Amino acid sequence: MDQYQIFVVDDHQLFLDGMIRILEDEADFAIAAFFNNGNEVLHALNRTIPDLIILDVQMSGIDGISLCEEVKRRFPEIKVLFISMFEQSNVILNCKTAGAEGFLPKTSDAAIVKDTIRKIIRGETVYLKNTEKLEKKKVIFPTSIFLLSNREKEIIRLIKSGNTSKTIADILSISEYTVQTHRKNIFKKLGLVSMSELIAFAYDNGL
Repeated sequence: MDQYQIFVVDDHQLFLDGMIRILEDEADFAIAAFFNNGNEVLHALNRTIPDLIILDVQMSGIDGISLCEEVKRRFPEIKVLFISMFEQSNVILNCKTAGAEGFLPKTSDAAIVKDTIRKIIRGETVYLKNTEKLEKKKVIFPTSIFLLSNREKEIIRLIKSGNTSKTIADILSISEYTVQTHRKNIFKKLGLVSMSELIAFAYDNGL
């Protein structure tokens, strides 16, 4: 039996461990490598070309959408499946625009994940919902991006990349308290209540 070579990429070790357990018992799956950082994937592709890469949307370093675009540019034959906690319609559409063949929420059970992987490798496209309906339901944020300062936009980009407040403070050479203050102001200006909404806003507005 042929084995499908799979990369698994996620910066949450618990998810990585769970995905490995799900896939390693399947005779037609072989985990070629797993990574906590998208930049490591690009280096690994110089040595190994998998059949499929499983990605998260939000990761430290290069984010999943950007990584998918780069993979597809360099190796269009590699299939990409996003498995993410962010289920907003604009996030899913960005995954499709980046060239991914599939999207599943992290709440999907193991049987659905395995079935989706096989369908994608066979050439099918598998998404959470119909993308035409997603276009119609695309989230519209009532507050304009132009209300944000350049510093606030910069912080949103760093949050989207998976950085903590402490890491952001170190990167920008400001105090962690200042970062927390900016975060509160960002949520207030945009009228958002959750981190997933902020990430969706960032993708929707090209941040």
